[in-house]
Amino acid sequence: MAQQKTTFGGIDILRFLAAVLVMVYHYGFWVWAYPDGISAQATGGVPAQPGIGAWVESGWVGVEIFFVISGFVIAFSAENSTPLRFFEARVKRLAPAVWICAPITAALLLLIGSNWPTDAVVRLARTALFAPYGPWVDSVYWTLGIEIAFYAIVWILLRLGRFHLMERVAIVIGLVSTSFWCLYYPLGWSDFAETRWLQLILVHHGSFFAVGVLIWLMRFKAMTPPRLAFCLLFLGGGVLQIASSVDVHSIKVAAAMPYAPPILMFLAAIALMAWSLRLDLSWSGWRRIGLMTYPLYLIHDVIGASMLGAMVRAGLPYLPSMAIVGATMIAASWLVATEAEPRIRLLLDYTLFRYRLKTA
Repeated sequence: MAQQKTTFGGIDILRFLAAVLVMVYHYGFWVWAYPDGISAQATGGVPAQPGIGAWVESGWVGVEIFFVISGFVIAFSAENSTPLRFFEARVKRLAPAVWICAPITAALLLLIGSNWPTDAVVRLARTALFAPYGPWVDSVYWTLGIEIAFYAIVWILLRLGRFHLMERVAIVIGLVSTSFWCLYYPLGWSDFAETRWLQLILVHHGSFFAVGVLIWLMRFKAMTPPRLAFCLLFLGGGVLQIASSVDVHSIKVAAAMPYAPPILMFLAAIALMAWSLRLDLSWSGWRRIGLMTYPLYLIHDVIGASMLGAMVRAGLPYLPSMAIVGATMIAASWLVATEAEPRIRLLLDYTLFRYRLKTA
């Protein structure tokens, strides 16, 4: 199958479900289990919901699923690209949603009194400029620096004319990350569980990106024993990273959290991803659903939590409030993806990427 003619409906569906997992996790567990979090502060305080938390407390693993999808999609899109086209595509994919969602979040934080005006401005500036270190307007932006680090590696390979080394580079990234997690427990490296610079050099999450690249290679190049073996090895590294995240979450919420649910959810998602690549899911609507995932991830946390807190304090039952807020955030992300983001991209075409219009 010609790679450039292939669509990934299954990837788009999985990406959307991963975002919903993260959203439901925040609303059903994190906002009451971790009062120090920015989303908990945005609610104004909501009662504990242990019955709900029992089946959504592992939804954070949607982020790890995102990283695998990024490894696959970025390798796929970069193969026939140029450094300039790749850079332009990444800017136009990342920036518009941030520039739309971050000011809304900052304004809401000011409205509910969670930030001083100067603090909100600083957080907004850092977020809009993709600062790799926080604070940002919302904690969900921590993943963007990691994504950009992987994009930078791919761009360097394109710039050097060495994209054919993508497999070797991915294997090195995966080996470094997996080795770190294999040593993590024996050497007692728990102090490094959330070290930001280790995240930014892909030591923490490199195994996930490597799995995505290898899935791309096995789907479009060839299924070889070494590729399959490395993929399984890096999945093991990813499982160890997820286990460490369970430990971190347990410490933050001062309660033991199970290892099995997030690990099984992650492995099931990757199996579904690999299986979906063999299906003909070419309906264009899947692509639109995939595109709304990114703004949903950015906008749901603080803004949705604020709505949830207001509805619960007004006397509405918790589960229906979650459903209403979730549906509202999905609708808002649809508007951002279909109406607002295209306008920002058009503005970028006439400013930052004006050279392309002149060439055309």
